[in-house]
Amino acid sequence: MNPHRTLASLGRFGGFCARHSLALLVTMVLPSVLWTITYFALLLWAAFTNGGIGGPLAYPAGLVFVIGVAAVSGLMLLMPSTAMAEWIGKRFALPIFAQIPISLSLLAVLCLVVVAGATAAGVPTSFRGFSLSLGTLFTAHLVPLGLYWWVVQSGPLSLSLLQRLLHHLHSWINKGRTRSS
Repeated sequence: MNPHRTLASLGRFGGFCARHSLALLVTMVLPSVLWTITYFALLLWAAFTNGGIGGPLAYPAGLVFVIGVAAVSGLMLLMPSTAMAEWIGKRFALPIFAQIPISLSLLAVLCLVVVAGATAAGVPTSFRGFSLSLGTLFTAHLVPLGLYWWVVQSGPLSLSLLQRLLHHLHSWINKGRTRSS
């Protein structure tokens, strides 16, 4: 086996893991920050209105819940839909922004699988309830999917932009040299 190809493959895999780990971390930290802001805003509201401030476990339990839900949805829905869209895009040499509708379609399929799995596991529901669950799950993940996708693609997009800028700068410098000659 060619050692250069092995190193290149390991580099691509490492980059893939690093980008998706960062995206997963961001999609877990941002809801945690939003929960913290919401909790302290509600605490201030309770203080100003002489309302009850809740129990001592309200904040940490909410934080654990938010982090858990974000981690599970990130691993089950966001990462697979984004990674598969990236693979499809590279496999068919599609532009990078073509991954957006592909990842949305894959997210819809994964949401369908999750809701169908819950229904098959015995969660009683009607067709209306099934449709509402599917629509709610999909809609609730649109913004997190967008955030996840942009974090994953920010590195490659930044490198592409830098390469284009350097190419244009190089062309501009060479153009100036040919005029002065």
